[in-house]
Amino acid sequence: MPEQASDTAGGTTVLYIDDDEALGVLLRRNLGRRGFTVLSAFDGPSGLALLASGRIDVVILDHYLLGETGLDILPQIVQQANHPPVVYVTGSGEKSIAVEALKRGADDCVTKNVSSDFFDQLSVALDRAVQAARHRREVAGEHPQHLGRQPG
Repeated sequence: MPEQASDTAGGTTVLYIDDDEALGVLLRRNLGRRGFTVLSAFDGPSGLALLASGRIDVVILDHYLLGETGLDILPQIVQQANHPPVVYVTGSGEKSIAVEALKRGADDCVTKNVSSDFFDQLSVALDRAVQAARHRREVAGEHPQHLGRQPG
């Protein structure tokens, strides 16, 4: 079941798709302190349903999910018009997974762990992905309606 976990007015809304609920709690706390609003989905279909709401600025997509991988879901996200950027996370040390995620449309990849470095790297990757998506839309002549907080 999807759930809204933190609510920070004016921040970037992140959709976190991962079946690891314990890490989801840590992620919501850490990113919430950094000004992000985090919505969680524990499987691909729930994540895609939340994405359809149109309130998502950026997606964090985990590689290993129950019965599927993030690589199965990624094409369904990036084929949507005006899709939010995707930061792919994996605990696997296999570089081929990250390379494949980038080939399939992920904007960045971060190796997942529970250290503070992970949350620092993830925060930077989220900000960069949102800024890059905003720039792409401005160049294309579109006006980004969501795409998170302004740098400051």
